[in-house]
Amino acid sequence: MRRSAIATLGLLVLTGSAAGCGSSGGASSGPVAEPGAQAVARQSGLNGDAFYDYPDQAVVDKAAPGEILRAQKIPAPASSLLGSAASRAERIMYRTVDAHGRPVAATGFLLLPRAAPKDKDGWPVISWAHGTSGVGPSCAPSRTEHLGGVVPLLVKWLREGYAVVAADYPGLGPNGKLHAIINLRAEGESVAHAALAARNADRRSVSDKWFAVGISQGGQAALGGGEWAAEAKGMRFLGTAAFAPAAHHATALREAAKKQASGEPLDGFRGLLSYIAVGAHVYDPEKFPYEDLLSPRLAEEMAEPAVHNLCLDELDGYLSILAPEDEYKTLNPDWETRNPGIARYLDSVNPAQRTSAGPILVLQGERDTVVSPASTRKLITELCAREDVVDWKTYPEADHVGVAVAGLDDLGAWMKDRLKNTRPTDRCPSAGASRNEGK
Repeated sequence: MRRSAIATLGLLVLTGSAAGCGSSGGASSGPVAEPGAQAVARQSGLNGDAFYDYPDQAVVDKAAPGEILRAQKIPAPASSLLGSAASRAERIMYRTVDAHGRPVAATGFLLLPRAAPKDKDGWPVISWAHGTSGVGPSCAPSRTEHLGGVVPLLVKWLREGYAVVAADYPGLGPNGKLHAIINLRAEGESVAHAALAARNADRRSVSDKWFAVGISQGGQAALGGGEWAAEAKGMRFLGTAAFAPAAHHATALREAAKKQASGEPLDGFRGLLSYIAVGAHVYDPEKFPYEDLLSPRLAEEMAEPAVHNLCLDELDGYLSILAPEDEYKTLNPDWETRNPGIARYLDSVNPAQRTSAGPILVLQGERDTVVSPASTRKLITELCAREDVVDWKTYPEADHVGVAVAGLDDLGAWMKDRLKNTRPTDRCPSAGASRNEGK
């Protein structure tokens, strides 16, 4: 989606404070972006907040997964939209793991409803997984005044009686860190551990039942949350709902390389392609140098620490001035033959690495040019091959952003059915009664 279209839509068409989408190129797959996040963070003065100072690693190592290390109240007066629905609004820092499974401190936010729980179990938890915002600390949704631009969506869930927790993902938020973007394990475990952190925050009122819900990169992360749900020990996972889940990143890079070779511009996608290089480099700096994936000039720019702090909307603009595409290109045209390990790594972070601990709902817009319907159909096939219980809905008129609005009612009905212990629909080709048992 072009940046001009991003600016007019607003995230999820629910708010104009921060919004948009980005892609690895072409009509394949890629995370949803949240332009405006860094600007909001600067205005609110949160970037210099001591809350985001990384704690002593010895403290992190001793903490249990999902243990809250630090909390800070989010100003939410009753007259505000968030304050009207939330009895408690906090930024949290909690223990999770990085892409290699090592203990790390990660940040996010926690919101509890004003209305009392509807039953004795307490408020069920939605662990929300956001779309792409960036790779530097300042791009974390919890640092923004409007929590990444999704306050109306969060308020809807609060009013429906859900506790909402949102992972920034490891590397986003804490000062001095860097996000290994699209790493399924790190994002998935952070989503699961965030749900556990919500439960730990108030065991009297927060239920042990939880859902993973996300869009684009967050759809991938939510699927990862289902695959790593056992890490939220003592909790009951009810399922994953993924709006236009990002997947097949190596395929997306190949398509972008073909576009570049044909002279077709990669407008709006160069920043995200650069982030993918950063993510691989963070995962293994020696195995994945920037120049193996990016053109020489972009590799040089992305090696600069200051550039890592540019959120997606800013990075695209920065590159258009400092490394214009018509002069410097974007990708190393020989990226796959130069370093075959890149494609193998990207395939390893695709969803469907494990069987999910609960049923899956996939929601896809047919007019999505960021995460294409074809990519999502392929992903559904891969999930079914894992013997997951998968239902899906498609929306003929919805694009990458619009699907989140088009699918809200279907999502709400699906979550209510899971809370009622209604047997989930399994539309996988080989699904049978035995597939549905125990899911």
